[in-house]
Amino acid sequence: MSRLTHLLFAVMLFASCSSERPPNVIIILTDDQGWGDLSINGNTSINTPNIDQIAHSGARFENFYVSPVCSPTRAELLTGRYHPRSGVHGTSAGSERIDLGETLVSEVFQGAGYATGVFGKWHNGQQAPYHPNSRGFDHFYGFPSGHWGHYFSPPLERNSELVQIL
Repeated sequence: MSRLTHLLFAVMLFASCSSERPPNVIIILTDDQGWGDLSINGNTSINTPNIDQIAHSGARFENFYVSPVCSPTRAELLTGRYHPRSGVHGTSAGSERIDLGETLVSEVFQGAGYATGVFGKWHNGQQAPYHPNSRGFDHFYGFPSGHWGHYFSPPLERNSELVQIL
């Protein structure tokens, strides 16, 4: 089992020891944002009070390696492994797809009884079996592709159905 799986298993085991409802888990991943771009990390030019508040009241990744492009970074977060080990080597021509044998954090959460969702840009495979609804996410709203420059009016999907095209 990967380190991510061990960690999530430990969290779920700890949470199951209580009669209380397990905590909600929200993970925010932004493309092309550096560590120093947030005011919580010392940036005095950009105020990010809402993100700062979430960071103060939640958990923060403080030692996470990323790639300079989106799909490999997302694959690392979803698998807990360095992106080439999960089959992701780039952002196009199929190199953005996470190997089907990889366990994603979404699947671990589903196995623990959580409802899962991903919202925004996916860019780790557009069709089944790579689409987010095929990879452990109960709900998807966003755009499954990337890098085409639909910055202002991207074609949007809700659970594999097109809901907006401009």
